[in-house]
Amino acid sequence: MLNIHILSLFPELFDNFTRLTLVGKSIKEGLLDIQTVHLRDFAINAQGQVDDTPYGGGSGMILRMEPAVAAIEKIQNTHPNSKVILPTPRGAVFNQEMARALAEDYQKNGVGYIFLCSRYEGVDERIAENYADLEVSLGDFVLMGGEAAAMCMLEAILRLIPGAIGNPDSLKSESFENHLLEHPQYTKPREFRSSIVPDILLSGNHEQIRKWRHQKAIEDTVERRPELIDGIEKITCDLSIALIHYPVLDKNGQVVTSSITNIDVHDIARTARTFDLKNFYIVHPVKTLRLLAARICEHWESGYGATYNPNRREALSVVKLVCDFDDVLLDIESKTGALPKVVSTSAKPGEKITSFASMRAILRTTEETHLIILGTGWGLTDEMHSRAHYQLEPIAGYSDYNHLSVRAAASIIVDRLLRPLD
Repeated sequence: MLNIHILSLFPELFDNFTRLTLVGKSIKEGLLDIQTVHLRDFAINAQGQVDDTPYGGGSGMILRMEPAVAAIEKIQNTHPNSKVILPTPRGAVFNQEMARALAEDYQKNGVGYIFLCSRYEGVDERIAENYADLEVSLGDFVLMGGEAAAMCMLEAILRLIPGAIGNPDSLKSESFENHLLEHPQYTKPREFRSSIVPDILLSGNHEQIRKWRHQKAIEDTVERRPELIDGIEKITCDLSIALIHYPVLDKNGQVVTSSITNIDVHDIARTARTFDLKNFYIVHPVKTLRLLAARICEHWESGYGATYNPNRREALSVVKLVCDFDDVLLDIESKTGALPKVVSTSAKPGEKITSFASMRAILRTTEETHLIILGTGWGLTDEMHSRAHYQLEPIAGYSDYNHLSVRAAASIIVDRLLRPLD
């Protein structure tokens, strides 16, 4: 049985909470026991005082140490395996992962929880420092007290306790499981005021329905909460990068062919190898320049340079020299069986801009191969952007100057998309 104690100045707020819905059902079935404790039962005087004015001045009242500590110690004398949770705006933000961790701590270690629900301006800091095992916030807003926060956390924890939910399989597809929001749900009637249930859900093809729901969960998460997917450490698809030398623009906006530079080849190859990209394609229509680039790579891969600097050889192993952009697409298709999703880049904003956050989410939830294309010179042409499925947002710096080298831009883009976030 999960033992919960609520320390509050308004314990009656929990009367209906402990009597109705799945909380009340879980109590009746012996899965859960909730005891409310009035903090004034531990008041420091006959007037029922539990708070006082803050040292140093300021508005509001602060919960004193004596009543809080006395209540906590009395509970822990009979329930020594109880941890104290302090709802506070300063705490770690509560989420599904934390709810799961608290539920597992109970299941594996028999831990119970004491919720210290303060009011007014909060608690004496020494309570938080010396007696609270966990400080938790529901988000970036302030409540009148900790009671509502405690109820929210309790419901989230209880749902993960075996037996509390009638169909435990329903938990697997809920929002925040596997870093995704839940897929859209529909019920009868099939049509209402010209709004119709998607045909796939009526097809009876359970495998196709499963795929549709998973895809919709990904799409909704990317659109609404892309930051959730940052919890997935690695991308789930093959990713390559291509450096385009034609067609690109010059400073006058004319379509030109740019030259291959030694430093671009070396530096972007090292970025590609560092982040484990599948290939680094160099696209140039002039055979002589491709042969020159090939000789540079050969020197470091199998010539004297391979012995002199083996690390450079490893980096250049991902380089592929091709004549035009279609060769890149065909090479990827021949290896994967499908054309890649193309992500174009630019220093200028475009019409179908995709944020770094959204692109990170896509790369962490899809199995489709993706290709990042970078333009030399003054950037990719409109034609190249039109062939892309996504155009990545420009790299934002701290000034209005926006003239990064293509190799610097490549490193920043790949780092922002692939580096695990804290």
